[in-house]
Amino acid sequence: MIITTALANEIVSRAMAIIHHNVNVIDHRGQVIASGERHRLGEQHEIAREVIRTGKRISIHNAAEAARFENVHPGINHPILVDDQVVMVVGVSGDPAVISRYAELAILTAELLVRQSLEMREVNWRQRLRDTLFTQYLEHGEAPQGQEALRRLAELGFTLATPVVPVVVMVEVAQQHLSDVLGTLLSEFSQLAGVKEVILLGSNEILILGSVKEDQEPLLDRIGFILSNQISHYHIGVGVRADSAPDIREAIQFARSVIEVGSKVQPQRQVYYFREMAMLCLFRVLENSYMFNFFNNNVRQLLEHDSGEALLDTLDCFINNNAEVGKTSQQLGIHRNTLAYRLAQIKKQIQLDPMVFTDLVQLSVSVHCYRRQNPRQSEWIDTLS
Repeated sequence: MIITTALANEIVSRAMAIIHHNVNVIDHRGQVIASGERHRLGEQHEIAREVIRTGKRISIHNAAEAARFENVHPGINHPILVDDQVVMVVGVSGDPAVISRYAELAILTAELLVRQSLEMREVNWRQRLRDTLFTQYLEHGEAPQGQEALRRLAELGFTLATPVVPVVVMVEVAQQHLSDVLGTLLSEFSQLAGVKEVILLGSNEILILGSVKEDQEPLLDRIGFILSNQISHYHIGVGVRADSAPDIREAIQFARSVIEVGSKVQPQRQVYYFREMAMLCLFRVLENSYMFNFFNNNVRQLLEHDSGEALLDTLDCFINNNAEVGKTSQQLGIHRNTLAYRLAQIKKQIQLDPMVFTDLVQLSVSVHCYRRQNPRQSEWIDTLS
């Protein structure tokens, strides 16, 4: 175990708050890495090196004895061992006969803090291993690699307790602050009521598995409050209820996709619900589908009509007004009978009737596909651009 400077400074700070004597922490190479006397930082401590070599406490009783060694003052120098190895030396300055009782408090403080650090590292290691295995399961699912990841998760004592609602948090943090911010977010999210698991999926992505028994709105408010205290740029995607491991995997993908779409559709918002934007997410999936050209060609066929552009604009407006004849007629500035005639022409040209729900769905998808390749101002289509 390598003792960090942060841990060494904490030992010095806490010990000196108790005993009011100077305390030094010397690393496994004999170098002073923390001290109440700042000028001693970086010095090689000759007696500490001997403590490291022998694994035994050494006391220096007076100035004359200390003068025989380099960078040594009177005091007690005690080894801190982990797995029978000296990981550091705690030095307490002063006459050993006077400071003996106080030195024991400083040494006990150091041992407790080292043990606590070891326990935290073990917890953190298990959590990061869990996060890695869970990410592997998300990537591979039912494939052998995914099932092996699930098996190893079970061995770690991690089970996907269901039902849950996955919440994906995407953050934007400067690299130099990333570790500290993520550590704080993971810790604070874990303490929220209604949170079953918090998993780090990547350097900018955190997964929160929330209980379905809790009201989502208060939980999301608390998540947003924590985020706002740490960073200014983030997005939250809320999936759907998941009742099994495969469901969780799918629902996480829903949450990811709604962030991708929502951040473009309504960038001013920070929380997006898949249930509200499922259709827009479906359109996004369609763009990479083999069916894209089929729907796109419906509009191209419509444009072959002598009044193709007018028919397309009419259809676009009809969709945008939720198929309400009155609103569409008013917006286009035409009579209802003229609108009915144009809709009939659309049906005649491509054999899809805008007045039939299933046909109108196909027409909506067709207009979306065409507009993606041939952009034109349209409120409901431009939101996806």
